[in-house]
Amino acid sequence: MRNATRPRHTSAQSTAQVPNNAISFSENPRPDAPEMFNILLALESARGLLSVRDVARLLGKSIFTVYRLAEQRKIPSLVIGGSRCFDPSVLALWLSKKEPTLATAARRLKTA
Repeated sequence: MRNATRPRHTSAQSTAQVPNNAISFSENPRPDAPEMFNILLALESARGLLSVRDVARLLGKSIFTVYRLAEQRKIPSLVIGGSRCFDPSVLALWLSKKEPTLATAARRLKTA
């Protein structure tokens, strides 16, 4: 007979949230408050191609979700040498078309 009081096994992955202002891809990180974070500004400061892990942190999704979205062509990506990569400028353009309020918020934060 199965023991009903035995706890269920949980995933080994940590569900801790990374603070938004901790994500920086440039040599000079901007010490912004979490409420001033804008993904378009983070993408503009990125240097080179982004990995799946970088995009997952920016979007607040799992690595597996980012892989799935890229394979389904729901998010723009490149495959170079068998590795999935993301161009930050293409991602910024895609996000600004998908969510126009991000672009206006980014403009407001730039002028502030």
